Amino acid sequence: QKLRIPIHELEQLIQQFSATSNSSNKLSVDDAYVILGADNSLTDKELKTAYRRLLAQHHPDKLVAKGLPEEMTKIANEKTQEIISAYELIKKHRGTH
Repeated sequence: QKLRIPIHELEQLIQQFSATSNSSNKLSVDDAYVILGADNSLTDKELKTAYRRLLAQHHPDKLVAKGLPEEMTKIANEKTQEIISAYELIKKHRGTH
């Protein structure tokens, strides 16, 4: 309540951050699509839009501005890196790299 973040959003963030810390270093293309919340039927443009939207949602500076404690910045940075890695892997797999 003090953070002024709806509880469902906070629970979603916690779940996503814990999934990030439990993930292995080797990422499959299927995992990458799951991370981006997308499927392989999206066009390259649609995929890029989904990637940018997700990146904006999880950017550490934006989360801190919404009231997320500074201590969670490390986790937000990890999630941001996971999103970037997933997108890069998909681009490489599609040959659009």
